[in-house]
Amino acid sequence: MPVPTPQLPSLSIPQYRLKAGGTNQFKIDEDGYQKLNFGYFGEVGGLLSAVKKVGRDRLAASVSELAAEELGDALWYLVNIATAVDVSPDAIGASCIAYLRSQYGESEMPPILPVTFRHIDSLMEMRRSPDHIDRSSQLARLANRAGVLAEVSYASMQAMSTPTRSEHLGFHLAELAIACASFDLRFEDVARSNIDKILSRWPDEDAAYPSPFDFNCPDHEQFPAKLAMEFNERGTPEDGYVVQSLRGVFIGDRLTDNSNERDDYRFHDVFHLAYVAFLGWSPVLRSLLKRKRKSDPRKDENEDGARAMIIEEGIATWIFNHAKSRRFYIDAEPGALDYSVLKQIKGMVEGYEVEACKLWQWEKAILTGFQVFRELQKHRRGTVHVDVLEHTMHFEPFDMNEQP
Repeated sequence: MPVPTPQLPSLSIPQYRLKAGGTNQFKIDEDGYQKLNFGYFGEVGGLLSAVKKVGRDRLAASVSELAAEELGDALWYLVNIATAVDVSPDAIGASCIAYLRSQYGESEMPPILPVTFRHIDSLMEMRRSPDHIDRSSQLARLANRAGVLAEVSYASMQAMSTPTRSEHLGFHLAELAIACASFDLRFEDVARSNIDKILSRWPDEDAAYPSPFDFNCPDHEQFPAKLAMEFNERGTPEDGYVVQSLRGVFIGDRLTDNSNERDDYRFHDVFHLAYVAFLGWSPVLRSLLKRKRKSDPRKDENEDGARAMIIEEGIATWIFNHAKSRRFYIDAEPGALDYSVLKQIKGMVEGYEVEACKLWQWEKAILTGFQVFRELQKHRRGTVHVDVLEHTMHFEPFDMNEQP
């Protein structure tokens, strides 16, 4: 469940719209509008599915936790739908408040601009619990409205007057607010959590890499600023193995595919290098490079220990298997990696320092790692260059005349 944030300034709908619009990958045209429409309908359906699964599967997560994410995603789609049909954030907010006042028998009042989520929450304060709102009826009404909206074409929406469009979408915003209240959630907290989520997935222009996790450690416990790891395949692709070296010193064991099916997993250490480049994290490489943080016993045991290394190897193997059936992500563009994959990774590293990394960092590490992996598949030997501070990584093949 999102953590209440009363100490923060009110989040206005125009402020949320600015963040949400900056991560909208759909074109503002008929096709883009329809995708947004279907996305909104899908998130409402996802909300109903989440409620069902909590009860059926007896999930550890509370129904409110799952509902908060689905409601936040539905909000994202709704606000971008409003933008697509030229409805301003304040207009949809004012219509939402007017609808709620009418719904609960409160006197009409002109809206205070800019409209904030806290304004909406104040109307729901006395009604924020399943005891005051029939959750099942509310979710059914929300799903019905979402289904009706999905059938409204772009041309039909544009044919409406601006006040009618604002009123139409304001009803949806109000239904989302009531749904939040039925789960004892504040709409503002849901909106803030959604901003955190979308900026983790799609960075804005202000996004920056955080300081390295070993920033305050002694020099000999920090990753080298630059790495030039040489990969050499010895033997043939069918029965060979790979060794890697750094400045002439062999690093780690010789690697084979360890599989009945040849798939070049022997080059998988390139993924650990990618994690260093874009996450500043790799317990596996810390161990291989003798860079464990011995000066901090807790970090040495927990962050750099065996369990952390097992998790890292597990992620690398799981992602490899996911990528194998997708041609090792050869056609994947930034922002296209499955969100479910990134979310699963987030869950796997929960409780470790690397959980502070954003989803876009993971995607950068994964896609760049596979880009270099495909180069290694092609050339079978070469140098992988990593700049830890500049967050870059590239492959350089050996000279054809150079002996391994």
